[in-house]
Amino acid sequence: MKTATQLMPCVRQRGFSLVELMIAMTIGFIVLAGIGYLYLESRQAFRSMDNLSRMQESARYALEIMSRDIRMAGYRGCASSSGDFHNTLKDSGTSAYNFGLPISGYDGGAGWTPALPADTGGLSGLSILAGTDAIVLRSAFGGGATVTKQPGNSSADLKVTTPNDLAIDDIVMVTNCKAATVFQVTNLNVSKDNVVHNVGTGIPGNLSKDLVENYSASGGEIIKMQSKSYFIRTGASGRPALWQFDNYKPVVAGVNPAEITEGVENMQIQYGIDTNADGIVESYTPATAALDWNQVAAVRISLLVTGNDDNIATSKQKYNYNGALVEAPDQRLRQVFTTTISVRNRTQ
Repeated sequence: MKTATQLMPCVRQRGFSLVELMIAMTIGFIVLAGIGYLYLESRQAFRSMDNLSRMQESARYALEIMSRDIRMAGYRGCASSSGDFHNTLKDSGTSAYNFGLPISGYDGGAGWTPALPADTGGLSGLSILAGTDAIVLRSAFGGGATVTKQPGNSSADLKVTTPNDLAIDDIVMVTNCKAATVFQVTNLNVSKDNVVHNVGTGIPGNLSKDLVENYSASGGEIIKMQSKSYFIRTGASGRPALWQFDNYKPVVAGVNPAEITEGVENMQIQYGIDTNADGIVESYTPATAALDWNQVAAVRISLLVTGNDDNIATSKQKYNYNGALVEAPDQRLRQVFTTTISVRNRTQ
């Protein structure tokens, strides 16, 4: 009787030949190279899309912030840009407190035109990057408190409605549909229904307590004022960034001025001029020493925004900006964003 071992043929164990092994390794390398290529390409595509998304978000945010203040420039409540305007502040002609001038612009070409102001709230000491533009915007903002009683035009007291968010040293405007007057709050009672605007105290302080108009007899309200500047300078990351400066607040590192968004490499601004006050812009011009700022009815802003990462583009980009063809100094992505904003209180 034959055993199981005797019934099964003897099979010799064989390995891969050298040729078969080399073919298998070659196929494996090709597959790995393909996978690696796909990974690198997908990673590069992700980096490109991520940079584009960040650039678009930065530009959207920057333009939204500036557009809001440009639209509101010159806002005087019911009086808008019409009616009598009075500024009782000391130093009312300085950059910080010149509320009779809603917009001021500075063109940083070969040199600053007009020259950057060095007065209170001026921009000359803020390390603004050469070749970029800057803009100052002034207006009333937010809600207000209604004036209920005014003992007299030259009285230092106003009775107002509560609750309100007024505070001592606030720069405010009392306004109605006929006139507007800017002053500084020098004192408040506990209930905040009595606003004092005396002379001899505060910074800048009031040159006069005479408000010229009786605002309690004509539905007057008190609104806070703001004076802000926007410009480009080096940000915390070492790259150019858009900054905002509260003109009549002290310079405090990390607080004022405040970095709005990084990667904004340049800002160029043109101003729409309405020479005949019909609410229609006739022409656009950069800031000049001879420009009549009271005729500005629109602002056209062009931002050059760069991506966060270098070596994203396959070569140095060439792009059109401010009327010229420019070659980028590196391989970061760059994109130009331009928008035109109407100054509402100049087109009504």
